[in-house]
This record gives sequence, structure tokens and C-alpha cells, in this order.
Amino acid sequence: MLIFQIYFIMKKNKLFCALFVIASMLIFNSCNTDVNIYNEGEETTVVYGYLDVDADTNYLKITKSFVGDVIENGQNYNMSNYDYKLNVKLIGKFADMPNVVSVVTMDTCHVHKPYDPNAIFYSGVDQVLYYTTRKLIEDQTYKLVIERNDGEVITSEVKTINGSTITQPYLNISFESQATNQIKWRSNELMERAAFYEVVGYFHYSQLNPGETDTVDYCVKWTFGSGTGDELWNGSEYRMFVNYTPKNFYKQLQADDNLTNNSPEWVQRFVKGFEIVVTATGEELYKYILIQNSMGAIQDTPEYTNIENGIGILSSRSQCRKMFEVHDRSVSALIRDYPQWGFVKIYE
Repeated sequence: MLIFQIYFIMKKNKLFCALFVIASMLIFNSCNTDVNIYNEGEETTVVYGYLDVDADTNYLKITKSFVGDVIENGQNYNMSNYDYKLNVKLIGKFADMPNVVSVVTMDTCHVHKPYDPNAIFYSGVDQVLYYTTRKLIEDQTYKLVIERNDGEVITSEVKTINGSTITQPYLNISFESQATNQIKWRSNELMERAAFYEVVGYFHYSQLNPGETDTVDYCVKWTFGSGTGDELWNGSEYRMFVNYTPKNFYKQLQADDNLTNNSPEWVQRFVKGFEIVVTATGEELYKYILIQNSMGAIQDTPEYTNIENGIGILSSRSQCRKMFEVHDRSVSALIRDYPQWGFVKIYE
């Protein structure tokens, strides 16, 4: 799913606004990730998105810039969105026909933005995304072509990232040790590395409240680490890795709002597993954010965009997910050391 955000900047006493999207798992948690794109003068097409070889559906957000008063015009959806369907094509090789270059016309779908009475910008409307369900191929170049009704053509090219395979842990994961451990993964193309990686864990459990018959699923997020492919590379093993301390798992749980503040007497919770997600991002977006973070205060139009005859970023992403069983020792520790959380064992 995509989360939509609007950023704006004052320049020469006029407000130049552009609507764009940021993926919800945008991976640079430790730095400023505001992607501000704007342009002075005539209407400019704004493109933001990434191509993900692991996704069943790939989405792009395509809008337009506008000049004017943000308070007056921000609530007007039409100011930053086209009132017609653009002709959007994605050209490249797809998994169902890997030996043939295909031209795919991207269709549109609508994502509802709930109404917010306090929002400066429009809400309570359906926003348009362009999408394709054709499966992409790793390490392939794709060309995006956008044709407007006025004859303007906007283009971009991006190469997809190779997928990853998690190699450690193996079958299960334990959280009893104070010693440093590692999460390891490798690129599906052995020597290849993406521009940037982030590794996140999700502890999944279900909860049965007193007097109820249906469980509710919850998860606790644990960010293990991030860095460039070169920083995380272990040349002797041809893998990448991040270090973590297993025992810190319990600190993550202690900081969780649901466990801490929603544990009534007789609540029952059941461990479902621990999911590890390795997200790789492409050079285009990583380079753009490095430029943005190097600018203490944005004064001029951003120096980097890979959209020809438009502005914005088209990049690539790959995401590897794997669910692990939580070792019985760790489940027993949850039950023994944190009885207030109500974890119980499931016997099959």
C-alpha cells in the first residue's frame, strides 16, 4: 500500500506545490526522507514510484505541479491532479514473456484518502494510481513513457534490483543470548549489491481478550539495521549482514503499547512467528535522498531527478520476506518472565 504525503516550500513569495507518494516501507528510517519536488513556471508532470520485482502489482503516482496559495488551492484536488487519463506505458521484458520486449499500457485504480477536517490539503477523495500486474524480471531495464493530451511526452528508465535470499537464521530464531548474532542474506546474483538495505523484524502474535471468541492479530516491529550494500558486504562469504543482540527482543516488547497498556486479566496471547524482511532500494532514490540530506535548507530546485521532461523519481526496490518459528525456549521465557502479557503455548 502507498501512503500519500504533500510537501511544500516557499520561494520568491509564491508557493510551488507538487503531490507525490512515499512507500510505507520507505527504508531510510534514520534520516530525513522528505522528497520535495517542485518547479517554477508552467505545469510540470510529477512522477514518483518504484518498480519492485517481488511485487504482484506495481504502482506509480503521476500528478502535476501548481503555483498558488496553498491554503486556497490545497483543498482543490484538481489543482494537482489531471482531469483525464494519461497514456502511461511501461516497456521491457516481463516474466510471462521473458524473451520478448513488451509494451504494457498501465491501467488506473483509486485509493481513498479518508476525510480529515484539519488537513491543509484535500482529503475524503479517491486518488488515482497507475498500475500493472505484469510480473517484472530482475536486473532488467524498463522504460516509462507518459503521454499528455497536449502532446508532451515524459520518459524515464530504471533497472530493476536483483532479489535477495535470507540465509541466517535457518529454521527458527531464539532470543535468549546476550552475545551478538547476525542476520545474513545474499543477492540472487551472487556479487551484486543494491544501493541501500534495511532489515526489519516483525514478531507476530494473536490475542484473545476475555469474554471474546475471536482472536486479533498483532505484530511488534524491530529494526535491526541498515546501510549501503558495500557497508554490509562480507566478501569472504559473498553475503551481507547486520548485527543484533537477541536478548534485546524483550526490550522491544516492553516498549510495545498494546502489550504494555492492553493486557487485561485473563487475556491470552499466542506466538505465531517472527518475520524478517530485507528491503533493498535502487541507486536513484538513494542518491536523491543523499542530496536532500546534504542540503541544510532547501533553497533551489532539487538537483537530481531521473524524469525527462518532468520531475520526480522512478527507482527500483526488492523485498525479501521469511517467517521463522520462535524457538520453544523463547516462548517459555515469554510465559515465565512476563506473565502479565498472558502468553500461552499452543499444543498440537
